Amino acid sequence: MRTDSAIKLVNTNDPVYNKLTVGEDGNRVPTDRSVLRLATSISNCNLLKYRPILVKNKGKKKQSYTIVDGQTRYLACQHLGVPFYMQELDKDITEGMLSILNTNQNNWTLTNFGDYWASQPRKKKIYTRYMEYYRDNDVTHGILLSIWREQHRRTGNNQDFKEGKLQWNSQIQNHVEDMLHKFKRLKYATFNPPLTSSTVKKQTFQSAMLTALHTKEFDYNKFLKNLYDNKHLFNKLGKTTAFLEEIYRIENL
Repeated sequence: MRTDSAIKLVNTNDPVYNKLTVGEDGNRVPTDRSVLRLATSISNCNLLKYRPILVKNKGKKKQSYTIVDGQTRYLACQHLGVPFYMQELDKDITEGMLSILNTNQNNWTLTNFGDYWASQPRKKKIYTRYMEYYRDNDVTHGILLSIWREQHRRTGNNQDFKEGKLQWNSQIQNHVEDMLHKFKRLKYATFNPPLTSSTVKKQTFQSAMLTALHTKEFDYNKFLKNLYDNKHLFNKLGKTTAFLEEIYRIENL
């Protein structure tokens, strides 16, 4: 992202040094581990002048800035007590431009992307609903997104989610809530032995159930009844194909 503002060297005695705001506009707060790792790198080879910290003026008062890019660098510099380079973004930079910068992070997880978009006014409703489903149910992002798109298997293509393009309508809502209810019922239908928490959360187990639920001939209610009355091997399995075979075996008892 281009900016015409000059790059400023901020020394430790500068009033701005300890006043930059971290963790706003959907930016996640860096972990202590990442800060210490970068601090070590800076100690060994200080190349900060080539990567200025990008900030925007909060508009409330002078020298009040929010970090748009470079939070880890900023905290690492504070940890070491060394100067850093700062560049203020132009005022004509739009929210959309900032979102591209903020979400162009190689080490972000899907949870980070979800939380980021849930903090943005135009995407808040959809992504807040998505993150509520994710946190209230023992499903992985891959499975939840597959359910969201009405796919019978996990594809791993999450670029639209990362770019804030998740869709939402009443049909999606009904389908997602129906499928999540079926997943949730599994935990209360197994007693011989009970499904372990680790089994329930395995993406391979969830992938197998997703495939079965999208198979036209699969009788979910019959499977659930047989699962309640009979022994299963789910807690001993690991591969999707093995889970799927066990699902069909139990259904056909």
